[in-house]
Amino acid sequence: MGTKESCRSELRTAIRQLSDRCLYSASKWAAEQLVGIEQDPTKYTPSHTRFQRESSSIRRRFRTSEVTSTPAAGVSYVSTPVPDEDNNAPDNDFYLLAKSYFDCREYKRAAHVLRDQTSKKAMFLRCYALYLVCFYLAL
Repeated sequence: MGTKESCRSELRTAIRQLSDRCLYSASKWAAEQLVGIEQDPTKYTPSHTRFQRESSSIRRRFRTSEVTSTPAAGVSYVSTPVPDEDNNAPDNDFYLLAKSYFDCREYKRAAHVLRDQTSKKAMFLRCYALYLVCFYLAL
């Protein structure tokens, strides 16, 4: 296993690929793991690590040793290019988690994860998730 940042990068790629293949539960699991990895406190503000402190579903922190390893013989890893948007920001990690909740029709959870986000994509998804919660309650 590599560094925490390489684990985050691999998880981000996995989330997108799993979601593209409609494997929503697996995507949700990967997104929860991504947000659960401890952030470097010198790199991000405490608001970006709130999920690790306050979340009941992700209470345990993902800890890795800093040992790097090579893939087993005959196994190769192909990296998929990721669009140029800011994919390494912790805010985007919360969006990926919320999107995976949304895909699993867990609209309240998606809205809760995005409650402090200010990007246009995150605000739209939060509002849409809240709308769907109200819509389904009215049925």
